[in-house]
Amino acid sequence: MKQLIIIFIFFNFYNCQANGDEGEAEVAPIISIKNTESPDQLEHNDKKIQNICDICACNDSTIDCSSHQLDNNLSDTPWNNKTNKLVTFDSNSIVYLKKFPNVTIEKLIISRNRITKIDDQAFKWIKNLTELDLSYNHLTSKILRPEIFQGKFSPEEWEPLAKLRVLNLGNNNLHTLNQDLFEHINDLTTLIISGNPFTVLDHGVLSAFSDLRDIEELNIAYCDLGELPEHFFHSTQSSLKRLYLNGNRFTSVPDALEDAKSLEYLNLDENLFKDINKQNNFPSLNKLKILSLRSLPHLTKISDSAFSELTALEELYLEDCPRLKEIHEDAFVKHSIHGAIWPQLKILDISNNALKYLPSDLIARWDKLEYLSIINNDWVCDCDNQDLIGNLLPNLGKKLMGNQVDDLYCAAPPEHAGKNLTSLAKRKLRCLDYYGSRPERDAAILIGVVLGLFLAIPIVLTLLFFWKRGFCIIFNSNNPASFSRAYYKRATNNDDF
Repeated sequence: MKQLIIIFIFFNFYNCQANGDEGEAEVAPIISIKNTESPDQLEHNDKKIQNICDICACNDSTIDCSSHQLDNNLSDTPWNNKTNKLVTFDSNSIVYLKKFPNVTIEKLIISRNRITKIDDQAFKWIKNLTELDLSYNHLTSKILRPEIFQGKFSPEEWEPLAKLRVLNLGNNNLHTLNQDLFEHINDLTTLIISGNPFTVLDHGVLSAFSDLRDIEELNIAYCDLGELPEHFFHSTQSSLKRLYLNGNRFTSVPDALEDAKSLEYLNLDENLFKDINKQNNFPSLNKLKILSLRSLPHLTKISDSAFSELTALEELYLEDCPRLKEIHEDAFVKHSIHGAIWPQLKILDISNNALKYLPSDLIARWDKLEYLSIINNDWVCDCDNQDLIGNLLPNLGKKLMGNQVDDLYCAAPPEHAGKNLTSLAKRKLRCLDYYGSRPERDAAILIGVVLGLFLAIPIVLTLLFFWKRGFCIIFNSNNPASFSRAYYKRATNNDDF
């Protein structure tokens, strides 16, 4: 027994000495359970809750804690030692987000909670964290501090979360950003801050964005923005590829886009444009391939040169604009000393507008398109749409539109209203009067005039005949000049009165 006691004392002394040698070396928090219960209670609890998977739904690579009515992020609960590709705490009641333990998580979702407080270094000990979603919470610029994203020591960067690439802060209560917010996570490639009431992007936001040199996708949709700072994209001009500006208050194409030289995708849906013209056209974006202009309630016209600087454009979605009546035939073409240049469009969607005509020269080669949608417009079936009705639809309609080609109907003129455009393919369509006159509406008037003349001429001739014969008393009057001079004889001087 004495030998055992001596060995035990020596072992404890050795452990204490080893811990002392480590000094102030930082270690990850270790989750343990205090054994304060009786042996029977402890055995029962061990069987009931051994780790997080006794609370949440787990499989080989996912931990699903969503909609579990949790008020904390289970930081004091034992976690598994597996590589978790996804961990989600979506739709709970978490208010205070505590520091996570030493676990491996690639994608962490903590959206739709009530978070108003987050520990400093909250994600420091999470290994391989590449995507973090904190959307739909109650975060403000005061709550969202740089220290939250502080990571481990690195000789190259200041305590970074080295692998974090995607950050979602959408739909919180952010009016601005801490100017140093991204100093520990400046390797982000995707940032989502949509649905926050910024109204304007102030100096704090500009300073914070200046740290994001590698950002490829930026979402600032639905932020109540009416304009962008002049050189907002200057620091990201070589990296930014996808930009979401939809759901704001832009009345013209933002001038700041001129610096976004690497853009490949741009979304400007649900803004307040009225006309896109030469003075308000898109700047030179030579890499832009996809442009979305859906649901623009005030847009009435696309003027010439509107898209002429988008020489690499492949897909245009210009739909659901109820007041859009005209697209100029030179909207896409760029005129230069080398001739006219059109973008090589593959997809053109101009459905659900109020368009009347589709210019035949709008696109250089309609046969190069892969998809075309023009349904639900106010097409006028006259000579100005002869090429659309007599050439484009019969030859390429099925290829480009599929069954949609059978859902195209004339809105005017009245003789064709309601007819399918394809049914008029072999007809030579008339041209409407320049001043808007409609012969079909004048037909009744013309017939009435002709009938009137036929009836009026005999009547007038008959009346003249009777008048000449003196039978038409309606032409007589009672003045002295109307009586015949045959009954008048001049008196002589000898007449006796």
